[in-house]
Amino acid sequence: MKAGNLNNSSRKTRKLIKKTFAEMLAEKREVAKISVSELCARAEISRGAFYSHYDDIYAVAEDYENELIDLFFDNARLLSPTNVEQFLDTLFDYVRENNENYKLLCKSNDFLFAAKKLTAIAENKFLQLCNESPYLKDKEFLEPEINVFIEGLLCEYVRYCRGNTATGLDELHAYTKSWTKRFTARRFGEGYAK
Repeated sequence: MKAGNLNNSSRKTRKLIKKTFAEMLAEKREVAKISVSELCARAEISRGAFYSHYDDIYAVAEDYENELIDLFFDNARLLSPTNVEQFLDTLFDYVRENNENYKLLCKSNDFLFAAKKLTAIAENKFLQLCNESPYLKDKEFLEPEINVFIEGLLCEYVRYCRGNTATGLDELHAYTKSWTKRFTARRFGEGYAK
């Protein structure tokens, strides 16, 4: 990725390139099937404009994924919750706000790298919140339970984005709240304060 001092026009061009890339990725499902020529034609920009911002399609893909991951990781709201319930509610609020971008990314077969990073961030924050709680009573298999839950949630979200399930985002959130209630009752006991 070619980075430099970006003026307003450059920022708009980069945003247009990434938006067009995301749309094409959702349609073609693989980065390798997207050509610079086709992207330029669809975005109505010259090849020169494209190459002044990116070296190739893979640089656009990396920039697009990193932007979504950075939004997730740098989001103060996602990092500030002090308990599991707050974190999961905040996570769903964040997903709703960025749903269109994630839907486009999830439709791609090249989503694995970004999905792994996002999943690891969510798993680590969830585990951190549990381990920092003085009310945690049951640590047996805590990390695998959290990992299986978060990865299963991500898989179901990807199915939702791809139109492969009748389960919607609101139902996923409701299920998550129900699961979390049972999880905290079992893991933390009665002394746990929300």
